Amino acid sequence: MDDPELTVDRIAVGGKALGLDADGRATFVSDAVPTERVRVRLTKVAKRWAEGHVVEVMLPSPDRVVPPCPHASGQPRCGGCDWQHVATAAQRGLRVAIVEDALRRIGKLDTAAIDIRSGPVLGAHNYRTGVRMLVDGDGHLAYRQPRSHAPYRPASCLVVHPLIDEIIQTARFPHATEAQVRVGALTGDRMAEVTPSVGSPVVPNDLAVIGRDELGRRSVAVREIVEGVSLRISAGTFFQSSQTGASALVAAVRGALAGTDRDGLLIDAYAGGGLFSATVGVEWTDAGGELIAVESNPLAAADASVNAPSASVVNQRIDEWRPVKATAVIADPARAGLGASAVDRLVATTAPTIVLASCDAGSLGRDARLLAEKGYVADSARVLDLFNQTSHVEVVTRFRRAL
Repeated sequence: MDDPELTVDRIAVGGKALGLDADGRATFVSDAVPTERVRVRLTKVAKRWAEGHVVEVMLPSPDRVVPPCPHASGQPRCGGCDWQHVATAAQRGLRVAIVEDALRRIGKLDTAAIDIRSGPVLGAHNYRTGVRMLVDGDGHLAYRQPRSHAPYRPASCLVVHPLIDEIIQTARFPHATEAQVRVGALTGDRMAEVTPSVGSPVVPNDLAVIGRDELGRRSVAVREIVEGVSLRISAGTFFQSSQTGASALVAAVRGALAGTDRDGLLIDAYAGGGLFSATVGVEWTDAGGELIAVESNPLAAADASVNAPSASVVNQRIDEWRPVKATAVIADPARAGLGASAVDRLVATTAPTIVLASCDAGSLGRDARLLAEKGYVADSARVLDLFNQTSHVEVVTRFRRAL
């Protein structure tokens, strides 16, 4: 198969650049930056589309940079950050373009009527306080190589917090295949959740380790501080990728709820450990309003009860939860998004405002279309840089119920 030469002119949902080949076939290209002329090694070919990666840059974009991480180029190399070759400022614009494309093309919305913009500038280095990694055959933590499941063990990692980088370099988990490491940036707490079991790890003395097979029988947690609130984050639960990102996300959700009466009922759907309930939600209970947090994971629901004692915590799946009338809803689903059943539940609250936090542009587009079909109009979207050096997006979108 020949390596075609083409110009990529825009970014697509998923973070690949998109261009047309000589036959007019849409070609999705990783490692490329919009406006570039590139030679592409094709890996998938269909009648109307193809996928591949750059093997040569013929005409580079002004936004192309030398990757700041030495492990992001050469062979073999780390596949943990797919946008190291894109200038940090340009990454912000590309993420906004991805979100606009998803809302317009997948959501079928008039994006000219939606205020779509970037959130605050966040650090691009040493920011991640949570990371999931492979464990190689020697028990060391490793990332995957690009387009591969083969491990790559970096001598350093540019994006993780130093408290995690030390663990990457020194820890060994001989009986594990994966590990999720989390630290508290403002507390110094550290823990690792390993799959399938602990075995005999070699780790720093302050690192708490738990096997996935122990979850529910033994408790391990770290503390993190967001907006002055101390949060318990237990192994087996979800938390944002960084402390700074969590703070930015809370601020964006609060901004989306501006003007909403605080003396009514706020629903915190997919509440996790209570990040929003413990911060934004307190504004409701302090004003005499009510707060219900709905979370399906029992470990996370237990954290939410500790972190947000003023909330009524319901340990239940959203699509099984019985809706009640509310003044506002916050929904922070997993990457797959809400889906039709959950949208029906949230819409049944008749809340004038639904604030949706999405970590995937494609699912945002699908959920936006479902909400629009139920009479909710998107009027703002804030694109947050929670995953700098990567194409992943985090978006806070406000939907208003049409009168």
